[in-house]
Amino acid sequence: MSGEATVLAYHAPEEQEGLLIVKVEEENYVLGQDFGLEGNPWSQEVFRQKFRQFSYSDSTGPREALSRLRELCCQWLRPEVHSKEQILELLMLEQFLAILPEELQAWVREHRPENGEEAVTMLEELEKELEEPRQQEFSACVCSE
Repeated sequence: MSGEATVLAYHAPEEQEGLLIVKVEEENYVLGQDFGLEGNPWSQEVFRQKFRQFSYSDSTGPREALSRLRELCCQWLRPEVHSKEQILELLMLEQFLAILPEELQAWVREHRPENGEEAVTMLEELEKELEEPRQQEFSACVCSE
């Protein structure tokens, strides 16, 4: 979304004529709704990105910046739900994905692993799949000679 959500409401003529346009900050509008975002892996990725992309210029000063970072971090890591070990696993997974080549990173993110071990298993399986055609080609060459 663009940063703002616009809500249009039609009121009865006795209350007000025409449309009432209300602008609401997107984050507050979305977070205030009960869409089940908290447990959704996609929303966790959205919160991670918001945390990582937040900049000082998005705030009015250092106190607000730190407060906003804390809020975004808690939305992403959810310390009220996750154990210390789970939070460490999320941080390790993020760093592991960051060091992968871009095409592998995109592929793994698309498959949404829940932890580093799951990401490694996915990559190992992908490696095996990519090596199988090479082995078949090599076998065909050896057999036909």
